[in-house]
Amino acid sequence: MEWGYAKKFVIVLLILLNICLLGLNYRQSRETAMTASQERAVFEVLSENGITMYTDLILEYEPMSRLACAVPTYTKEELERMFFQGERTTVVPGAEQTVYRGADAALTISGYHGSLRYPGVATGKGELQRGAALETAEQYLAQLQDVFSDFVADHTSETEEGFRVTFYEQYRDRMIFSNYIAIYVSESGVYQVTFSYCPVIGPNGDEKDIFYSDEALLTFLREWKKSNLGETATISRMELGYDMTEKDSASEQEICYAVPCYYVYLMEREEPVRINAYTCQMVEPLVSDAASVQ
Repeated sequence: MEWGYAKKFVIVLLILLNICLLGLNYRQSRETAMTASQERAVFEVLSENGITMYTDLILEYEPMSRLACAVPTYTKEELERMFFQGERTTVVPGAEQTVYRGADAALTISGYHGSLRYPGVATGKGELQRGAALETAEQYLAQLQDVFSDFVADHTSETEEGFRVTFYEQYRDRMIFSNYIAIYVSESGVYQVTFSYCPVIGPNGDEKDIFYSDEALLTFLREWKKSNLGETATISRMELGYDMTEKDSASEQEICYAVPCYYVYLMEREEPVRINAYTCQMVEPLVSDAASVQ
């Protein structure tokens, strides 16, 4: 008889424990997810201030740690194999950059940034379509898989000379915006490639809370109003990933750091607006596209 009561007591205790755990899990999920009222409020505030948003908000949040990345060093032979199919190049050293010249291309390396030009490839969109430009860029990137193996296509934008297809490195489920390769395609083929790349070592330091996307959008709204770039703006996309900011990416023994950042894409601008997710501050002041350089 006493055993029967003990069994019932244990069962009731387990039920109460499960209820408590469910409550804690729900509370935690609420703390890391935006509520419906928050979502409606930010859309209303943006709309009242001339900002139209054609994309969903990022609703789920988890603490994020920064990423440690290695500052790369390349040998002449590695660069020739990667970008010149093994062709021997002529090296023109400089104080801040080094130029490698081949028969059909010229590669400029400055730190972890690079720019490759094909002077013999004519520019101009002609009859080239967006889908064909993406396919050409993907075929070109396939030749660089030794270095750019985890890069995925993010967006294709039209330029005066053709299309620019931008690929970002994907680390787990997040993009590393500072690790990119942009392939410029005309009707005649690939005429330019720019890239920035620091191989990821892994998470560095403790995970820290990040600001919600609605808070990042209010930061954008405040800075947009101060910038005098226009009375209205249209947000087409918003992403959360990693980027190296000037303050947080200082090199220490050939190591640099990427921190969580929001990228806000506008229909009126080619370059995204960058907001540090740790501080909810703009990475750089808002300027016109003509004055901005990726």
